[in-house]
Amino acid sequence: MGWSLGLLAGCGAVPTSSPENPASVTLSNYETVWETTIDVLDRYFDIAYENRYDGRIETKPVVGASVLEPWRLDSVGLRQRLEASLQTIRRRCFVMVYPSTTGGFQIVVEVYKEIEDLPRPIGSRLAGGAFFQSVQPIQQDVVTSSITPGAGWISLGRDKLLEARIIADLHSALDRYDIESREVISTFKWPSYPWK
Repeated sequence: MGWSLGLLAGCGAVPTSSPENPASVTLSNYETVWETTIDVLDRYFDIAYENRYDGRIETKPVVGASVLEPWRLDSVGLRQRLEASLQTIRRRCFVMVYPSTTGGFQIVVEVYKEIEDLPRPIGSRLAGGAFFQSVQPIQQDVVTSSITPGAGWISLGRDKLLEARIIADLHSALDRYDIESREVISTFKWPSYPWK
């Protein structure tokens, strides 16, 4: 009973409000914003490409978390976890970090969701049946970096729930830096010199 409640509690953490996308960040230190963005994205995806000079981050595709994987964060809510349990879903994330005209930075998060499109189920030898010729397990990588989004995958559009969760995590992580920097500035006192 406790195990199933814990499983459902992990699946039901859906953001209640959708934060702005692009997210506005008031910090003026680009290095802090960049490294924090990388750290937050690393909780969800493996980074495939990052370039701090043009402010672009791309991730490798990741197969969606199922109901049996409550520790993974890429499927938001029970509905998405059930969907990923019944059908192969993958997500890719693209992030842009650029200076804002009002100071600070803008962070754009775009997560694209795709569903696998197979001509027939993997391992199916006969039409309409699941008869296997051997008892050897099927060893096939579902996601590889060489698969392009159009090859064997159908786009389901953007995953706004995961975008909202990532932006909320970014705000939470960057707000800590903002609070810490204000405390350091407010508690700093210039040393007094004996000759003055």
